[in-house]
Amino acid sequence: MARYLVLILVAASLQASADSFQPSHSCSEPTVPYEFDDEFERQNFINEVEEYKQCLSDFVEEQNDAVQKHKAAAEEAIDDWNSFASSLN
Repeated sequence: MARYLVLILVAASLQASADSFQPSHSCSEPTVPYEFDDEFERQNFINEVEEYKQCLSDFVEEQNDAVQKHKAAAEEAIDDWNSFASSLN
């Protein structure tokens, strides 16, 4: 029972010490023209859309990587506690 209480406290403290801000992407959304004047303008817009999509995808991938690192750190802390608590018995 005490082990579970400590695990809850460890998890709560990890969450409390998490980053206090939420990062946002710095991707620029392309401006959609009312109509395209020529093929160059249309192709340029398509390229801007692809760049925007790639920028957002890169941001999401970076954030997911950070989540995995935080999760691994939390699991390591729990393992450390469990190991310590087991050594007391």
